[in-house]
Amino acid sequence: MALFVLSAPALAQRLHVNGLIGEPPDTSTWPHPAAPDANPYVRSTALPADIAQRDRVAQLGKTLFWDEQVSIDNTMACGTCHSPAAGGTDNRPGAVHSNGNFGTFGVIPQADTGTIDYGFTAPPSTQIDRSVTPVNAPTMIGAYLFDQLFWDLRAGPTFVDELGFVIPNFTDWAALEDLAVGPPINGVEMGHQNMLWSSGVLQNKLNTSYPLSMVDPTTIPPDITWITSSGAMYARIFDFVFFSDPQFGGLQGVTRERFAMALAHYHRTLIPDAAPIDRGTMTPNQKRGFNLMKTRGNCFACHSATGNPTLAPLGTVDPFDNLFSDGRQHFINLPGQPPRKTPTLRNLGLHQKFFSTGHGSDGFVNIFVTNFTQLIDFYNNQPPGLGFTPPLNATEKLQLQDFLQNALTDPRVAAQTAPFDRPQLYSETQVFEGNEYGLGTAGVSGAIPEILANSPPHVLQPGASDWFKVGVGNAAPNATSMVMFGAAPAGGPTIWVTSLFATIVAPNTNAQGIGTLQQPVALTTAMIGVPFFCQWFVDDAGTASFSDAARITPF
Repeated sequence: MALFVLSAPALAQRLHVNGLIGEPPDTSTWPHPAAPDANPYVRSTALPADIAQRDRVAQLGKTLFWDEQVSIDNTMACGTCHSPAAGGTDNRPGAVHSNGNFGTFGVIPQADTGTIDYGFTAPPSTQIDRSVTPVNAPTMIGAYLFDQLFWDLRAGPTFVDELGFVIPNFTDWAALEDLAVGPPINGVEMGHQNMLWSSGVLQNKLNTSYPLSMVDPTTIPPDITWITSSGAMYARIFDFVFFSDPQFGGLQGVTRERFAMALAHYHRTLIPDAAPIDRGTMTPNQKRGFNLMKTRGNCFACHSATGNPTLAPLGTVDPFDNLFSDGRQHFINLPGQPPRKTPTLRNLGLHQKFFSTGHGSDGFVNIFVTNFTQLIDFYNNQPPGLGFTPPLNATEKLQLQDFLQNALTDPRVAAQTAPFDRPQLYSETQVFEGNEYGLGTAGVSGAIPEILANSPPHVLQPGASDWFKVGVGNAAPNATSMVMFGAAPAGGPTIWVTSLFATIVAPNTNAQGIGTLQQPVALTTAMIGVPFFCQWFVDDAGTASFSDAARITPF
């Protein structure tokens, strides 16, 4: 069968090729990356056709960044942890890692086979709750200004393949490409753990997925509607966008390198240069706060690239440096934490968590930093060289807060308008485990089974297939089990489903009491919007134990 690829005119008529808003990197005073000419990022001074191609790559990256289908169980997008309304960070509450840091919720660990599984296939999952990252999510807005990324600087400045060899033409300022390929195969973040891109699992999943098919189409930004309205799966979209690329062209569908380039191009459109400090509209109070940082504090030793003596041998400080970071590491580390990249101060007013730990404490003052009052007090109480000399009074602290909270905030970021606009995620419309109801019943061992039914029951368009699986945890180990499916809920107290239409025997739970129904429920368009209900039965040493139940509504 011949492979049909949409012709350029067929898709181009839907393109928005007005160009990405931003000043040309090679003429602007804005410190765009000093990328070599061979870097794949096309400069704004290129020919119109090249700019249009750059836009297509960036728009594909924007689509991928906000698509929960990149995760193994369709519950996490890159944007889940990096919301513009939160300044590019994750403001979801409650994610505390075992190390005490405020991290961010990820996925329930999956098996390394690439199937949506809650632990039955080897190696089994060791938990039934969402994982939490060990550090606070850093912002992706303005990340293109750094040649090394992640808190520990492990990404960049080159883009390497899975064997560690530098990919040609990505020899510098390619941290964004290098970073992009990490989270999708991270078991905590997006769930494709213990597998390489070379396994093809993620590529195969995306190749047969329709872009942004899980989001409300009315929330999709206009610059990427040509992708979502084309009727094409990712394989054809990738081939359309990259077909003529001299390095990654042809009919390949989704590849690791193409994925990285798309995400990196999108990140390079996220230029936060419309804050009051950029527009010259700071208030008198904000100017005083700015001056306090410059004259009474040592803030710009870390929060200005020119304040870093390794980057500026003369040790000069330019507090107007748009990066608002030294680009590398703090000169002092928080106790118990490894060296961390100095974050940018831009859009700090939208953050609800601070530092790589999500809070802050040190050997001088044992406090937690969760708001601006505490943040300013934290630094105001530091010894000379780290804090303010002399310490700020109440009025000065308010002036400093006004500067940090308002003068550095790009209003487009706060309002999530272009280029920081984005679709509403499916997971933002659902409460995690909010579809569960009832109470489990213990057997002779005392174990009370808990249903796992949070993978969205997504019905794809005709021509593709998708499945919904249901798991159980906290059950008796190595026990026989089955799942009851009904058309209506029951009132309990033991049985929570009624009008049964299927009872399916599942494989035994594993040694940890975790199991998965291996016979998936096929979803059809006729099931969209029609809820069904399910509950686990587990044979606990000859006694019956039942899980709580879940309401499942295909969409």
